[in-house]
Order: sequence, then structure tokens, then C-alpha cells
Amino acid sequence: MLGGSGVSAHTGWTYWQERQAQEAGSKFTQALLFEDGADQAKAQEMLSSLAETGPRGYRVLSRFQLAAAEAKAGKTDEAVKAYDALATDADVDQILQGLATLQAATLRLDSADYAEMERRLKGLIDSNSAWRFSARELLGLSAYRLNDMREAERQFAALLGDPGTPPNLRERAEMMLALIVGAQPQGAAAN
Repeated sequence: MLGGSGVSAHTGWTYWQERQAQEAGSKFTQALLFEDGADQAKAQEMLSSLAETGPRGYRVLSRFQLAAAEAKAGKTDEAVKAYDALATDADVDQILQGLATLQAATLRLDSADYAEMERRLKGLIDSNSAWRFSARELLGLSAYRLNDMREAERQFAALLGDPGTPPNLRERAEMMLALIVGAQPQGAAAN
């Protein structure tokens, strides 16, 4: 059992942690306001500071925000690098690692070959991640972009065959399959 000084120390520690979280929350909100306004440099400075020294949750959120700002600014390579770092950081929650993986893959969709996309996304699909549906959709889109209709059809058909596929993704998979079948010469649809 804690003595009087132990209780005081615990109470003081809890108070300090709560203050740190409140200050970080205020700083994060202020950075987002700057980012939406005209002071991008100030937003970047505040987010960078939080990413380095803020409480764990705000460090991760700030890193995501910084990566998104890089993407928005057209700095795709830097954004992909930032998302890749989040995706492989053991201190980042697994769900957020998956989100970072998807964000990086989405940014690479227009330029990556299928092998790269498969390498990036296979772990989400194979691990039965909550992100598996989006990962499979990106793989299908990659194959479609590269004119590999057989692989695109396979990916979108897998989405339709998975009873867990969310309705909006199911609808998009159906539309993509209709495009694929419509684009192929008569009798050339993949089996």
C-alpha cells in the first residue's frame, strides 16, 4: 500500500501527465488551425515539435499530419518515406501502421509496378487486417492501371467473394469488374 508520500507522488505524476496531454492537445489544434490558414511554416514547426517531444499519441498524430502535408505539397517521395517510417515503427499502433501502409501505397499507385504494390500491401491482406479490403482494392487498381486485366479481375473478384467486404468497396469492385469485362474482347474474360 502506498504511504502518504507515495500517494502524493502518484497524484503529482498523474496531474503532470494530464497537463502535458492538455498542452499537447492545444498545440496540435493550434497547428491544424495554422495549417488550414495561411501560416504553413508555423504549422510545420509546431507539428515537428510535437512529433519529437509530445506525448506518444500526439507524436504519432503529428507525424501523420506532417506526412499528409508533404503529400498535399506535391512532395510525394518525402510523404511516402514518412508513411513508411510510421508503418514500420513498433511504437505506432498496429491499426495506424496499416493506415500508414495504405497511405504510402496510395501515393505510389500511379508510378509503382505491381510487384512493389504487392510487396507493400501483401502483409495487410495476408494478416486478415482490418485494412485488407482497401489493400486488395489498391492491388486491383494497380493491376488495372498496368493493363493486367486477369490480375485486376482476380483482386476485385476476391473482394466480392469475401463476405466481410464493406458495401461501398463491394460496389466499387462490381463497377471495376464491369469495366474489366467490358474492356476485354468477346470470349477473352479471365477464368
